[in-house]
Amino acid sequence: MRAWTVDADDIRVAEDFDESLLHRTAEIEAFLTPGRDDKFIVIGTKGFGKTLLLKAKRILYQREGQATCLPSGNLLDKPIGDKIFGREAIAFFSVSPLPWAKVWLAAIAATALKQVGALDGLALGPRFAGLIGDTQLHSVIDHFVRLLDFTPSELQRCATETDGHLVPRLRALTTPLAIFIDGIDEYFNKHVEELPFSPSVTGELSPEVWYFAQLGLVEVAYQLRRINHRLKIFAAIRKEAYARLPRRTAMSQQYRGSAVDIVYPPESLREIFVNNVRLLKTDRLVQPARVKAHPLEAFLGRAGITDTFTREEEDAFEYLCRHTLLRPRDLMTIGERLAALRPDERRHEHRLKQAVSQAATEIAQEYLAEIAPYVGDMELEQLFRVLPGPVLTYVEAEAIFERHSADAAQPRHVFSALYRVGLLGHVQHDLVSGEWRQRFLRPGEAPLQANEDTLPRASHYLLHPVLSDLIVRANPAFAQRVDRINIIGYDRPWRDAGAAGEGRETCVRRLCVLKADVHGFGSLMLAGADGPVRRTLVEAVSRWASPTAICETGAGDSVLIADDDAVAMAQTARHLMDEVYTAPGQPRLRIALHHGEVNTRQRDREPGSDIVGGEAVLCAARVEPFVAPGQVWVTEQFREQFLQRPSLWRTVPIAPPGGGERFNVHKPDIGEPDLWVRLFRLES
Repeated sequence: MRAWTVDADDIRVAEDFDESLLHRTAEIEAFLTPGRDDKFIVIGTKGFGKTLLLKAKRILYQREGQATCLPSGNLLDKPIGDKIFGREAIAFFSVSPLPWAKVWLAAIAATALKQVGALDGLALGPRFAGLIGDTQLHSVIDHFVRLLDFTPSELQRCATETDGHLVPRLRALTTPLAIFIDGIDEYFNKHVEELPFSPSVTGELSPEVWYFAQLGLVEVAYQLRRINHRLKIFAAIRKEAYARLPRRTAMSQQYRGSAVDIVYPPESLREIFVNNVRLLKTDRLVQPARVKAHPLEAFLGRAGITDTFTREEEDAFEYLCRHTLLRPRDLMTIGERLAALRPDERRHEHRLKQAVSQAATEIAQEYLAEIAPYVGDMELEQLFRVLPGPVLTYVEAEAIFERHSADAAQPRHVFSALYRVGLLGHVQHDLVSGEWRQRFLRPGEAPLQANEDTLPRASHYLLHPVLSDLIVRANPAFAQRVDRINIIGYDRPWRDAGAAGEGRETCVRRLCVLKADVHGFGSLMLAGADGPVRRTLVEAVSRWASPTAICETGAGDSVLIADDDAVAMAQTARHLMDEVYTAPGQPRLRIALHHGEVNTRQRDREPGSDIVGGEAVLCAARVEPFVAPGQVWVTEQFREQFLQRPSLWRTVPIAPPGGGERFNVHKPDIGEPDLWVRLFRLES
């Protein structure tokens, strides 16, 4: 298998399957354990890997050789095409799962008995006998699709004949058979898609068909296991359909015990992502040497990501996760986007964030299309235009609901629908930790169809990060009220902006620091020529500094820049040098570059952070007066960062005037302790 395989349909034969990509939770491990077949229904929402898990079970069954696996030509039995129903058929099939269970039982019985050659001497009606005698029909789905062409009365007779003639032979079956069925939800998708339709084109439609076709298969798989343990049916079912079982049968607990519910905790998602990274060729990694010990850093080029607004540094994988719906498929989408970047692009935090944002928008668009049939007409475009920001107070949410549903005949709380599908979170007090935390439901965690409003009462509601770009497209003002204290995401802590001192903590990060000063600026001031130089310096910083950099030019004759990209910082230094030299008087900069700890603090009323100190700032400031005008000097710590990437530039060691290898750049007149550094001249 290739890395970032989004669709398990790419696995066509057993040889295509790479077991290392299948993360085994405790429940999945039990499902795949040889000899265990007490779990035979795989349930999950779209994107959780139902098909992949079912194919893994089929492949393991084949290797064990304990049963004949069907279908014989493919790993899974899946329907294709489109089934057209008339009014009589739709009325028959939309009442309950029972008619579907009868069709599934007939199809499975015919397939199993045909496989073992146990159909001789059956006394059947002509329609059913013709179906069973058709040698072109081999799989369960072959028979299932043809049975759907029967009239309701023909199906009733077929069900009677199955119970009276085929089921007794199934009880006596001695050949072990394992049948694997998938894709029933997709076959009947048009019944739940909210699209304009004409019965002359699509046939008659009913959402109940989508649910009952799957529930009927669950019931038959369970009943067959009880009458003959040698006949095993394994099937993948959508969680949204499975959630209806408690309303349809008193045996829902027994059915639940036969199902494996695919749920991945964050640590499992991390492992899934890492396993895909390890499939990449080394030339696609930012830091190939680190792939064994630190695969995520090898791929991303960093261990952390700095939030644009809070300036808080978060774990790089947690950043990726909060731009997904915590589904494996979402991570594959993001991984594929990032892998498409060249390694030298991916190591730039700004480019990485752009790729993740694009992938998140793609995930959101696909998910909104998936859930549209189950949550009703929410008129999201209209809602997006009135959202003031990603964080809403309770009062704001109620006011928006009232405006949004003012013209509706039966008002439904749009935020309640978004909450159920996991796109709206809320702030909740965690009784275990005693902290306020952000709570988002995961897809499938709550019933999608609900008659009552289920939005919990909370002080704040939070729009999921995957929606951000979609909302901004319809409502640019949405981006202007981003929370500058809290990063929004699954189970993240929540800090109240009104609490004293909140949001003003000093953040310590390891960054590259550029300190530059205009040589001879005092003479320019005396000559009245400092104005153009100041403007040129400010414009140069605005033009050439990285979008993620923290820049300060308030003094007019000096610059302080902090960023995490050493090569980008070196390029900025060279551009500043060249551009300032074009100002009247041809002034020259002295530029020092260092890498180390930088203290930053978020601004109060505007985006971004300020540099408020740190070892790296002090060192760069002490080195800068030693630099020869028109040159860029770097410390050994900066050089180590700089050399992690190939570059046409070189660093040349500089010998101190008094000999030796290191400069003492401290200020002795103010009692500073010694500060010894090795310095290098940066040359292109």
